[in-house]
Amino acid sequence: MLDFRIATFLQLCETKSYTKTAKLLNITQPSVTQHIKYLQRRYQCKLFSYEGKTLRLTPEGEYLRRQAEAMTKMSAKVVADLQRMGEASQILRFGYPEELGEAAAARILAGILKQENALKVSLYVKKTEDLIIMLENGQLDFILADSMYEDAQFASEPVSEIGFGCYAAKNHEKALEAISQLLPERLLMSENGTADRVVLDEVLRQHKLLADEFHQSMTAGTSISLRELTAAGIGIQFAYETTMQDMEDRVQKLDISNFDEKRSLVFLYQKENPEAENFKSFLEAFRKAWNK
Repeated sequence: MLDFRIATFLQLCETKSYTKTAKLLNITQPSVTQHIKYLQRRYQCKLFSYEGKTLRLTPEGEYLRRQAEAMTKMSAKVVADLQRMGEASQILRFGYPEELGEAAAARILAGILKQENALKVSLYVKKTEDLIIMLENGQLDFILADSMYEDAQFASEPVSEIGFGCYAAKNHEKALEAISQLLPERLLMSENGTADRVVLDEVLRQHKLLADEFHQSMTAGTSISLRELTAAGIGIQFAYETTMQDMEDRVQKLDISNFDEKRSLVFLYQKENPEAENFKSFLEAFRKAWNK
């Protein structure tokens, strides 16, 4: 729906290089130049300028970038909405954070579907950041998320409070006076940007610590990998309590003085979603099942 030259402009905003932009878009460098010149003529302003050898956005270019990103998101959402309007019977598209451990979602969803057999739901389990993008683009109806992801563009409804603790293998010492006693350990972590990693960094800052201060650290891409490594005694892991719900016989939550982190979970969905009323009953059923 948007002018294809806007896509070139946004790519150039990221790369700050005509050569890299041309390569990423599989077009020639002169084509990139022509696209930008067209936009500058169209909007009657300069969009980029050089400071030495560095390409930078002008104030007008920065404004266009913000508006173009918003228009791109809206365009994707319109396409998704139009496709959805054509569906004979609508399917609820629910995004669940991988960081919370998908076993809890499957268990609750199974219970709801047993009671409402005609209900049609598609469950998407991904990292929270990916779910946010899908929600913005109209690819999901609603997601479950840590309340730190609440944003003015989304409607929000509370779900529950959930614990966030430190976990280790069964043979690990259970009671500790402070998180700092764990510094000689190997810290098992999710990738940067994941919800549990963001919370971990926040928790460590509150205790005047950094992840880099641990004797060793290891990053894994999935919560399943981290759980198995923790159970095997490879290291300690900070996680949402739902991640460890079916690991009680292999993993224990450590009792650490002055550490009792609680997180709030919320449902997020687009404020202007015309289908919001259609999935409110599902949200309520999910909330009740989660809090049992």
